[in-house]
Amino acid sequence: MGPVAPPARIHSGCDNILTSTSRGTIVFGGRGRTHKLLQSLFVAESLKHSGRRARSRVPEVVLFLLAAGLAVPCEADIMYVSNTVGNTIESFTAGGVGSVFANTGLSKPFGLAFDSAGNLYGVNNSGNSIEEFTPGGVGSVFASGGFDNPLGMAFDSAGDLYVANLNINTIQEFTPGGAGSVFANTGMNRPYGIAFDSAGNLYVANAGDNTIEKFTPGGAGSVFASGLNGPICLAFDSAGNLFVVDNGDDTIEKIAPGGVESLFASTGLNGARGLAFDSAGNLYVANTGDNTIEEFTPGGVGSVFASTGLNSPHFIAFTNDAGSPLLLPNQTPEPSTWTLFALGGTSLLVAKWRRIDAGC
Repeated sequence: MGPVAPPARIHSGCDNILTSTSRGTIVFGGRGRTHKLLQSLFVAESLKHSGRRARSRVPEVVLFLLAAGLAVPCEADIMYVSNTVGNTIESFTAGGVGSVFANTGLSKPFGLAFDSAGNLYGVNNSGNSIEEFTPGGVGSVFASGGFDNPLGMAFDSAGDLYVANLNINTIQEFTPGGAGSVFANTGMNRPYGIAFDSAGNLYVANAGDNTIEKFTPGGAGSVFASGLNGPICLAFDSAGNLFVVDNGDDTIEKIAPGGVESLFASTGLNGARGLAFDSAGNLYVANTGDNTIEEFTPGGVGSVFASTGLNSPHFIAFTNDAGSPLLLPNQTPEPSTWTLFALGGTSLLVAKWRRIDAGC
C-alpha cells in the first residue's frame, strides 16, 4: 500500500478545520481534539473489489452534505458557568473569552444542564425554581414546585430533568413538559450534585454522610462509594470514571467503574465546586474561593482557564457553538440511530448523535 495522502481541507467553520485522508477519516480540529467520524464505513462503501485499495469517497460525501444544506458537525466548545453571588450565567469560548449569557430571571443560580435542543436550564436556589433559557438567552420559568434548596441537576437520555433537593433528601424528576414527580426519597443525606452514567444510572453525591448513591433507571438505590470527605459535585469521563469534588479537603477523587478510588488532583483548587468535561477530555472545576475556573488535562496537569467575569462560580455545563451537547472522546453514535440512504447515486450515512451529560 502506498503512502497516505496528506489531509485535504474540505470545510472550515466555527474555528474548526474539517479534513479528510485517503483512509476515510474525517478530523475536527480545535483545542487539541480529533474525532474519527465514519471511518471505514464509507471506505467499505467506496472501495471496489479490484485487488487494490481505491480512493475513499469521504471528501465527495462531505461536500455533497454541505451542498445539500445538511449540517456537518462543528464542535467548538462553549462553557457556561453559574455565578451564584452575581446572579448571572457567564459563557466562555474555547479560548477563555467570557461574556454574560444571562442576568435576568436568576436568584442564586446553582446547577446547570442542557437539553438535547440546546436550551440551558438553571437552578434558582433562592427562588426554588428552574429557569429555562433558549440558545439566544431568552429566559422563562420551567418549574417552580417540589423544591427545597435545589442544587445539582442532570438530564437523562429520554429528556427528563432530575434535580437534587438538599433540605428534604429527594430527587425530583420532570418530564420535558414540566410535570414533576419524586424519583427517589431514600438513600440520601443532603444530596448535592448528580450525574448519569452511559447506562442511565443516576449517581448522587451525599454531602451529609460522605457517600455516593447509585440509582438504577427504575429507582433502586445502593451505595456506590463511601469514605469520602464532603462529596458535593460529580462528573463522568468518557471511560466511565466518576470524578468527585471532596469539599472537606478540597480535592478531586477519581472512582473507576468498579469502585476503586484514587486521588486525581489536590492543587489548583480553592473552594472547588462544579465539574465538567470538554470534548477533549479535559476537566474543568469552578473555584468559589478565588473566582477562577481550573482546567486539568486527562493526565491531571492543572492550569487556570478563566479568572474574569466570575463571582462565586458554582456549576459548569458545556455545549458547542451549534448549540448541541458534547460528544466526549471515544464515544460514537448509537448503532440504532444510523440511517443509510441513497441520493444522486452517492451513499450517505447520517448519524444522530447521542447526548452526553457532564453532571454537576
